[in-house]
Amino acid sequence: MAIQSTTFGRVELSGKEAERFQRHMTEDKPNLAAKASLARGQAMLARIASVRQAKTNGKR
Repeated sequence: MAIQSTTFGRVELSGKEAERFQRHMTEDKPNLAAKASLARGQAMLARIASVRQAKTNGKR
């Protein structure tokens, strides 16, 4: 497998692995558990942002 990584987390794919990854990103169906986790994370960030906004407005 042609994968290179560095201390800073960079990953490079080449050859067949790169082609497969490209197909995976454009053609494969999304993972439902990952989509649900993303939705929960976005909701959490929205709540955090609203609390920070309330604190900066002096409401809390």
